[in-house]
Amino acid sequence: MKSIVHRSAIKADMKRTLRMGLPLIGAQLLQMGNGLVDAIIAGRLGGSELAAGGIGASLWFVTSLLCIGLMAGLSPTLSRLIGQSRRAFVGQIFRQGLWLAIATGVLAMTLVLLIHFNVHRIGLAEELPPLIRQYLMGALWSLPFFALVMAARNVCEATGLTRPVLLVTALGLLVNVAASSVLGFGLLGMPALGLFGIGLATSLVNLIMVLVLFSLLRGQRFARFHLLASIERPDWSVIVPMLTFSIPIFLGLLFEAGLFVATAVLMGRIGVVESAAHQIAIGASAFCYMLPLGMSFALTSRIGRAMGRGSIPAVRLRIFSGAILTALMAVLTALLLVVFRFSIAGIYTNDPVLVEFAAALLIFGAIFQLSDGAQVMLIGVLRGLHDTRVPMLINAFSYWVVAFGFGWWSGQKFGYGAYGLWIGLIIGLTTASILLAWRLRWKLQSMDKAVLANSARV
Repeated sequence: MKSIVHRSAIKADMKRTLRMGLPLIGAQLLQMGNGLVDAIIAGRLGGSELAAGGIGASLWFVTSLLCIGLMAGLSPTLSRLIGQSRRAFVGQIFRQGLWLAIATGVLAMTLVLLIHFNVHRIGLAEELPPLIRQYLMGALWSLPFFALVMAARNVCEATGLTRPVLLVTALGLLVNVAASSVLGFGLLGMPALGLFGIGLATSLVNLIMVLVLFSLLRGQRFARFHLLASIERPDWSVIVPMLTFSIPIFLGLLFEAGLFVATAVLMGRIGVVESAAHQIAIGASAFCYMLPLGMSFALTSRIGRAMGRGSIPAVRLRIFSGAILTALMAVLTALLLVVFRFSIAGIYTNDPVLVEFAAALLIFGAIFQLSDGAQVMLIGVLRGLHDTRVPMLINAFSYWVVAFGFGWWSGQKFGYGAYGLWIGLIIGLTTASILLAWRLRWKLQSMDKAVLANSARV
């Protein structure tokens, strides 16, 4: 009887996690669609525009990690307050988070401007820097709005009301298709602005998303949290602890993004075919990665709430059910990458040599799913437990010492080329998963000891 109840509890908890996580997964996939739309329109403008737009978008993304990372501390913080039934403080913390979002967005804009003025120093082909500057000048205005979008998204995750995130992201994709086409090509009587127009469309999309999200936050479903009840001055006694919690999240994201950028650069030094095949394989893997990533956001919120209630059994149940869901997703995406590897490569190119090489790398991408899904799930769980510093250090070691070090030696020194770099990624992510699992085990044991100590005092 006990095992039946246990199985039914796990099944019910998996359903609750899915109910919250599926809209977030959908939003992540739609967000990737914005990049695809921009690439298609830039490609229609010309080959140089396609290359410059891709580089510009990558530079914008790396800068936007500042907004993503510094806002990521809101979800676990607000989740714990909700779990503690301290709803009166949810709006206060959120409004202080908005001040942090504005400051973060302005800082990110400043960084993009610095990149804009120094992009010619990167050593690119002569025609690319002017085009990259066009894109960045249009896109840099999006960053304050993007930071506010991330703040609003985090409060949606914390409250468990995640459907608005999906709906608003879908709206953003539709707006991006229209705005990028009109501004980029000069349709409907508008001047053809090229890459500047595509970048400007990114700013328009994020502005509209902010307006819609904040109108939803003022609605009845969020009324009990009093999110926008008043306007207070910045309170550094609230903002500084928020930064202490979220800066390690940002650095962890930066370490991860930096690893993949560095791997792409090393792949470019090996050869053109290897570099192109890598872009195909990593693009398909990134698409699959959206599944466990969205699930990790849901787990952060759900575990934060359970911690707020002080319910260790609920924390363990949510970790276990989340691990099952993540494993099932990883197995599913791995099978799809293996079975359809030639078809996936064929979407990108008709070159048989490139298709063959990309299909081979997609086998590594399938293995990649298991460790990548595990590490992002564990990061989400630890974030829900308010543990961010040690995971940041684990990621730094796993990505830059293990993954990059092994990939560089095996790819460059031992002659394994592209395969060696991918083996390095797999070993690095596997190392991260093992170390993060040990960290989680230690955290759970510490929590159990604390409960026993409290019981003994009583």
